[in-house]
Amino acid sequence: MWAQFLIGVLSLGFFYTLTALGFSLIFGVTHAFNLAHGELIVLSGYLAYGLMKTYGWAFWMTLPLCMLFLTGILVAMHQVLKKVDEPFALNSLVMTFGMALIAQNVMLFFFSADYRLIPATDAAVFSPFGGVSVTPTHLWTFGLSSAATAAVFLVLHRTFLGKALRATIQEREAARLAGIHVDRMKGVAFAIGGMLIGLAGPLFGRLAYLHPAGGLEATLIAIVITIFAGVGHIRSLLLGACILAALESGAALVLGTNWRELVSALILIMLLLWKPHGLLVGKRSAPEL
Repeated sequence: MWAQFLIGVLSLGFFYTLTALGFSLIFGVTHAFNLAHGELIVLSGYLAYGLMKTYGWAFWMTLPLCMLFLTGILVAMHQVLKKVDEPFALNSLVMTFGMALIAQNVMLFFFSADYRLIPATDAAVFSPFGGVSVTPTHLWTFGLSSAATAAVFLVLHRTFLGKALRATIQEREAARLAGIHVDRMKGVAFAIGGMLIGLAGPLFGRLAYLHPAGGLEATLIAIVITIFAGVGHIRSLLLGACILAALESGAALVLGTNWRELVSALILIMLLLWKPHGLLVGKRSAPEL
């Protein structure tokens, strides 16, 4: 039982890391608090669902198109947010909230309010240990989420572009004085965030039901994990995501599935009250990616 629980927690934790990674990167580089984050993940899930349902595409075939489509949307969102006046953080919050409402109504128009689930056509179950089942959904979630997280980590630590992004997160004006094109880094952050959102959407559609209002949960998860880890800490994001997944899964196991969202909300409130700059950041003034 505990081995099965651990497999579920790890799979969910890695998916939560993928869900929060794009949000954290965009917020760290641009200071834009994207309240439409969850709606965009659901939109990507609907795109994958439509391609599989209408054209008979395999699950893996939908991933590149979803990533490309959401990258285009996030780049367009960046162009819109560039026109937002100061105070940027507050105005971007209002703007993205409006975008979230628009996205919800667009999805409601095209897909109705019915609950939909991306089918797991490859429904074979593996049992590497006695009494422990590992489904293809577990493997897809763990594999894609860990690969995307590792790729972003390597880009940030092994490339000049990544160093420029990290410098922009840590101290924007100093990065500008060092010759880094800060506005270009903002566009890059939105593009990378779009790819991550596009990848998270189809996985979200296999793990949970798709419906127009379903993005709220994904946005809440991204906010909780980002506040827990502090902006830009990928390793801390992974740890925070696994802790949140363990708490939610434990609450669902003991109290029922209706308590999962309450756990996330309570954690968010406690973090905002006691450690608003990140539980794992300590007293450091600048994030270390």
